[in-house]
Amino acid sequence: MELYNRSHRRPEGGSMTPDWRRPETTLLLLVAVFACLIAVPRLQAGTTGKIAGVVKDAKTGEPLPGANVFIEGLPLGAATDEDGTYFILNVPPGTYAVTAQLIGYQTTKITDVKVMVDLTTRLDFELSPEAVEGEEVVVVAKRPMIQKDVVSTEVRVSKDEIQLMPVDNFNEVVEVQAGVVEGHFRGGRLGEVMYLVDGIPVNDNFNNAMAATVENSFIQELQVISGTFSAEYGQAMSGVVNIITREGSDRLEGHVNLYAGNYLTPHDKIFWNLGHADGKDIQNLELSLSGPVPLWKKLKFFVNSRLYDDNGRFYGRRVYTIEDDDPFQPHGDSAFVPMGNYKSFSLQGKLSYYLLPQVKLSYTVLLDDIETKGYDHAFRLAPDGIKTHFQNKIHQNFIINHTLSKSTFYTLKLARTEANYRGYVFEDPFDPRYVIPERGNPRSGYTFRSGGNQSDRYDRTTTTYLSRLDVTSQFQRHHKLGLGAEFKQHEVENFYTRFRAASQDPTQYHDIVYPEPKSPGHEFYFKKPREFAAYLQDVMEYEDLVVNAGVRFDYFDPNTEMPADLRNPLFIPQFPSGERRARVKTQVSPRLGVAFPISSQGVIHVSYGHFFQIPNFDQLYRGIFDDNGVTKTQVASSTGESGALDVVVGNPDLRPQQTISYEVGFKQVLIENLAMELTAYYRDIRNLVDTEILETYNGNKYARFINRDYGNVRGIILSFEKRFARHWGMRVDYTYQFAEGNASDPQSVFQDNQSDPPNEPEKKMIRLDWDQRHTLNFSFAMGTPGNWNMTLLGKMGSGTPYTADKFFNPVDITFRNDRNKPAVYTFDLRADKQFSFKGTRITAYLFIDNLFDRLNEKIVYGSSGRAGFDYNTKFAGDIVGLHTIEEFVLNPAFYDPPRQFRVGIKFGF
Repeated sequence: MELYNRSHRRPEGGSMTPDWRRPETTLLLLVAVFACLIAVPRLQAGTTGKIAGVVKDAKTGEPLPGANVFIEGLPLGAATDEDGTYFILNVPPGTYAVTAQLIGYQTTKITDVKVMVDLTTRLDFELSPEAVEGEEVVVVAKRPMIQKDVVSTEVRVSKDEIQLMPVDNFNEVVEVQAGVVEGHFRGGRLGEVMYLVDGIPVNDNFNNAMAATVENSFIQELQVISGTFSAEYGQAMSGVVNIITREGSDRLEGHVNLYAGNYLTPHDKIFWNLGHADGKDIQNLELSLSGPVPLWKKLKFFVNSRLYDDNGRFYGRRVYTIEDDDPFQPHGDSAFVPMGNYKSFSLQGKLSYYLLPQVKLSYTVLLDDIETKGYDHAFRLAPDGIKTHFQNKIHQNFIINHTLSKSTFYTLKLARTEANYRGYVFEDPFDPRYVIPERGNPRSGYTFRSGGNQSDRYDRTTTTYLSRLDVTSQFQRHHKLGLGAEFKQHEVENFYTRFRAASQDPTQYHDIVYPEPKSPGHEFYFKKPREFAAYLQDVMEYEDLVVNAGVRFDYFDPNTEMPADLRNPLFIPQFPSGERRARVKTQVSPRLGVAFPISSQGVIHVSYGHFFQIPNFDQLYRGIFDDNGVTKTQVASSTGESGALDVVVGNPDLRPQQTISYEVGFKQVLIENLAMELTAYYRDIRNLVDTEILETYNGNKYARFINRDYGNVRGIILSFEKRFARHWGMRVDYTYQFAEGNASDPQSVFQDNQSDPPNEPEKKMIRLDWDQRHTLNFSFAMGTPGNWNMTLLGKMGSGTPYTADKFFNPVDITFRNDRNKPAVYTFDLRADKQFSFKGTRITAYLFIDNLFDRLNEKIVYGSSGRAGFDYNTKFAGDIVGLHTIEEFVLNPAFYDPPRQFRVGIKFGF
């Protein structure tokens, strides 16, 4: 048991699983606060908007100084100056009623005023001098078709719009935006998007995925920026997703949402055990409650909890047990077993309190508990042998928002984000049910395993402490200034190991052993990198011009030692050795965006910016460990074979990856409720991560991450939007894009060297794996609000590239990604009917994903270019097992999900 002892993993001792009450949490946050307070204040990042306009006499058109303008339900307002103008800063996103009053004039209220993050809502009043005592004029605001102060491509989706879409989470909303293809924003790699919750980053820097779950019911507004973005956003090269969470309502309200569903498809040769209509495949229960805290009306809360269980579309059949080995002597019960199931519990809450009319406090917590499996096609007939993956995440933030004057406010933010991921077949590393890795191995090509289990396990935790001070000030009428700073302290802890057979005796198949700590096949590191950022920004707003100019400074300290001689990373005594400190990285990023109207109904925008991003922590620290105070890198082969190349290690000296983006766009209202937008963009991408091959003094080969890859993306987006009016609305966008580079995979050089002889790296620009030349998205909605609604989402795209097998390619000289996969399309539908019963709002609804059950082929065989056929099977020989070649070739993971339907009911009060 000493070979697998968790006490050796963290230098300070203790478990890697999350502990939300660590005493050092409070101390570090306080230290970070003081660090931020002595630094330069930071601009308010994407959480509030602005209302501005002019108040005039309705008869004479003269400006009215001294008029009071205020927002109902919020302690926010302003008085007009001598030329009748006013502005209100620090307005949370939402829909409001705004009132203007002046003695001797009739009070006027404008309702349905929509405020959006980082934008100015123009609201002008005309007051009539013939005031009737107690009488009020009410006007319904009409949102303009185009927002004239937007200087790059972005989309904002409100909570009401999300609720009407056939989507189960906000990522599905993001995926149907122009320029987004399977998580790639405008041709960038995965992991190049910054996710924010209430303006606070929530990325897991281990792989730059999102480290928190935000349910749709907890979202007030979703902002998706796929073009250039301002200096307030950093550590992202391709896009920003900003989620503003909901706050407590003025009165008690809530909802209960239940649904159940199934996957319905006739393609039973690909998707086993689907097609039942019993509602047992997918089940969901969601509860939400909002309002003032009893006996403390100023304290408002919003809480949302969700239980979700999805068996998934991947099923295996238990023909073999874990102990089985002989393919012709199975001992399983042949029961169908889900191999891609997903279970989750989320709890999200927010407290908000106005300590004073000028001081608002809020606390938000996001909790996730997720259990899932990752489909492994080789185990389809022995499904008990695959790992279960667990995720435990918590994000907390505390925000103080203080309005100092009508033109200045600041926001202090403290946050802690922790994400733990672990995976194993059995929790006990020495569970007696484990068998050696060789057990059940296939004995022929195109063959499923006949037993056995996966032999690896992992446990990692990433924790980020953040503090920032945001200051925004309206300087004179035309300048909104901001400057500020942000500090982040990270902790990343990663453990990975894989057991092997303890003896050569095949009858002792339960006898396993783990590698010794700090030996090949055993990985552990604990690092504490830190970041600092500061920037200056000015938003200049004039009648015929908006300029958003800023500059950002980023500082990153890997905070680790590393071997100085890459040919002796294990410090073998007879060879030269030494260690050095990994270099601190800094960069300056200028950003500029300009928008200017060309008519009352048209605007042109131009934007430019430099965007940097530190490589993810796995690429920095993989394989690096501390050995009695000396930092080494584990490069020896885990197989023990001399000269084998099966190790990729991190590089703490990786430089920041860089993108320079250019964009020009044109928006025009065509007719009432119909507008179009045309955008062209270009992205020059440098310093992307790939690998190099190194050889040690004693002949071991290993791969190491370096800055090597490059690419460029160019494209055009044409979109049309018909605002919802007269019972229908629609949005259509078309993207024509080229995404090219020298490599798609950060480990492409390592992969090239797995063949003998090694493949030559590409010497020219090639299509990237996600290069979809033509993409068409559309949404169509119809109905009567409050009665019934129907929404149809569609996404169509040309085939992404694949590499043809050389044996079947008639061309002598071939390059990667020289062929196209089949085109793809999918349609999703939501229909609902609303009615009331004794004060309860009831909504019955239907979801159908992949309405026409399209078999979209996302992975294809290089010999055929199709997911369902491989010409290489002609040379496969006989199968040693109880299945056919066709069963193995038909891999459900090669296809998008089949048709899925869900029927639900929602009770609101």
